[in-house]
Amino acid sequence: MHTTALLFLLGCITICQLQQVYYCDFEENCDDFLFDKYWTVNNISTHADHTYGNLSGHYVVTTDLGTLKSAVSFRTKDWIEPPNNMAACLTQWIYSNETNIAFGAELAQGDDLQSRLSAGLIGIGGNNSQWNAYTIQLPYAERFIVFGSYFNVSQSIDLDDMSISLCNNTISPPETRVFDCDFDRNLCPELVSLSNYSYSWSVIQAKQALTDTKQAPPVDHSIGDETGHYIWLNNLNSLKSGGAGYLKTRVFDFETLQKAFCLSFQYYRFGPAFHTSKLTVFAWDEYNSKSLAQIWPIRPVNYAYFNQRWSWAYAPLPRGNYSLLFRMDSEQEVNNSFALDSIKISTCQYPRSSFRRDSYLSFACDFDSDPNRMCDIRNDDKGLPPNSTVISDVKKADEIVNGGLGPKYPSGYSGKRFLYWARSDDTPANFSNGQIKTPAVETNADMCIRFTYFVNSTNVEPNERNTKLEILTLDCNSDNLWSTELDDSAGWRLVTQSFPPTSCRGSIYFRISQRRPTPVAVAFDDITIAQCSSLHQLTTTVPPATTTTTWNRSSFNCVSFVIIVALLAFALQLRS
Repeated sequence: MHTTALLFLLGCITICQLQQVYYCDFEENCDDFLFDKYWTVNNISTHADHTYGNLSGHYVVTTDLGTLKSAVSFRTKDWIEPPNNMAACLTQWIYSNETNIAFGAELAQGDDLQSRLSAGLIGIGGNNSQWNAYTIQLPYAERFIVFGSYFNVSQSIDLDDMSISLCNNTISPPETRVFDCDFDRNLCPELVSLSNYSYSWSVIQAKQALTDTKQAPPVDHSIGDETGHYIWLNNLNSLKSGGAGYLKTRVFDFETLQKAFCLSFQYYRFGPAFHTSKLTVFAWDEYNSKSLAQIWPIRPVNYAYFNQRWSWAYAPLPRGNYSLLFRMDSEQEVNNSFALDSIKISTCQYPRSSFRRDSYLSFACDFDSDPNRMCDIRNDDKGLPPNSTVISDVKKADEIVNGGLGPKYPSGYSGKRFLYWARSDDTPANFSNGQIKTPAVETNADMCIRFTYFVNSTNVEPNERNTKLEILTLDCNSDNLWSTELDDSAGWRLVTQSFPPTSCRGSIYFRISQRRPTPVAVAFDDITIAQCSSLHQLTTTVPPATTTTTWNRSSFNCVSFVIIVALLAFALQLRS
């Protein structure tokens, strides 16, 4: 037998002589453990069981292994909550002639069971003449369900006298708590609802909440009655479709503490229906890159929230210095909301992971910041014909050689660089498109995009409008935010455009296309995606023409509007 100890693993043949929490000998129905479809209780024994030591006893055995794709598994039926000074030990008696199988255990936490703490992996060598005991001391956790899996299984495995026992905690240090908020004993003044968003979090007593919204939590979680308090987003009827609201913690230093930390909280999803509103927790690096890393849900695709009850959420936290953001949003109509209680951050036994950016709360790029001048903006061909795109790149005006098309100067709002795209007479005819995309942004109905653009072209007919610029969302709710068709922008132009009434995570796409291939120069600069109310006033010595529009599917482009106004003014002058 060979044993590989990876993490928190004790392989031994001595049974814990302590209090048993769960136990199954399979002589009666096993109510403490649940097994997948590859296990069955053996009623006709081919060898003595472990409990009685004769052929009349029972044990569980693997079956139908011909359809097995990965592993055979089991789990405890209910939660295990050991005292602070105790750990749990998993013991199994195994009978098998397999020579290369491995057993791994995990601790699942949170009502969704998505947070998984590995308890280790052990190699098991078979001995078909006797039962062998294996005991693993599990890492300490305050509440969990045990999942066990056998890998590399090709022949029968028999299990008997399975148990979870409390044993002395020899491998886990005491818990350290750095944040604890229940809105009763701790009022949590450091929790702040971010401004500039249409949804606002507030603390309320459960009794009062019921008078405002009949579907609200009737009791809080920490106290458990109507006198307790929680924080919520109320007034379902007044919440704006496609809006969002953020609850922000203080900044935590999880880099220098050299310990792993985990987030635990209770949420209550309430409302007359449950469709599009959702809750997400982010780590927000607000002082460095302003990026977001999603913490919870751990696996968000098609995530199913628990409704009309307090539910436990749990997730490990990455290294770094950041605050936490609890975001509630609604993709479209608002038919439910959320309340939060019992928010805790404490040490845990999970391995420390790195902060990995998933999106941005807001985004800005002027193409002047070294070394990342592109700000992680990328060339892209999503939605375009294959082999039809010309690559964009960061340039200065004095670096451009294109027969005088320009731009001959920057926008004037920032530095000297801008994003440049061009076609010449030497460009193959099929290369008539260009597209860039920003990193993913957490958008909502109160958000705007602001940018400057430049277009100049040759070999076109008067007012041909051969070049088209579009600003698109393609990753979730596909919309054309803004577009214009033109041949010459007459210098740099500034656009501010609001987002549609929806919320999602996705990149913003800047698309360039031509009806027919002609020489053209296109440039973008001063891109900002943020809440409309937070956009600061831009200043420049020579302001470009400015257009501000509200998102509307039927609106025409700003350049057409400017041209019409100019023609009308000219006609009025002639008549006078």
